[in-house]
Amino acid sequence: MKSCWCCGARLACLIWGFVTMQVNSTEHSGVPADGEDFYYFGYGSNLLRDRLQLQNPSAVQVAVGCLKGYKLAFGIFERRISNWGGGGATIIPSPDDDVWGVVWRLKAADRHSLDKQEGVQNGYYRPIEVQIQRENKEEMMCRTYQMNNCTSALPSPIYKEVICTGAKQSGLPAEYRKKLEAITTNNYNGTNPFIMEIRAILNALQNNRSIKD
Repeated sequence: MKSCWCCGARLACLIWGFVTMQVNSTEHSGVPADGEDFYYFGYGSNLLRDRLQLQNPSAVQVAVGCLKGYKLAFGIFERRISNWGGGGATIIPSPDDDVWGVVWRLKAADRHSLDKQEGVQNGYYRPIEVQIQRENKEEMMCRTYQMNNCTSALPSPIYKEVICTGAKQSGLPAEYRKKLEAITTNNYNGTNPFIMEIRAILNALQNNRSIKD
């Protein structure tokens, strides 16, 4: 009986050691376990935390990261103007370019709402997996979105403002932020309930900064 107990103890230790090693390996790689949290790379309006959390309240910034081999572009899906009043952000393969953005961690329950926000069910965007390089050179896989049937179109001023505000808020590199500030807009100054909601967020952020200053 004593011999059996020792064998059982050794087996238990081996199993525990394997489980611990697997858990540590998962944490080190930065990959959430299946069915739990997931990582999302935001590079457009979802650079702004307050905009992303409107429909995805669990979003927490994990890091600033870079998507290599792509460039930032703006367009509309099948010539349909969005609520933003202009083109939305997308990514296009380009070997010599990089796109900076934010790595967000979200609860699994927000995956559907994020897809809905990006219009996946209507075919506007499709989810893809991309490899992101963090500032510390660590690489991690993230979910992001790419526009389908994209027709080039300039973004509206408020869309650009959201992107630039989010880039500053999230701590994107200064050089990349200068590129965002240089984006040309379509000068659209119309409004709708969605734009009014976004404008209220931007005004609140501006007022908070003024108070702190």
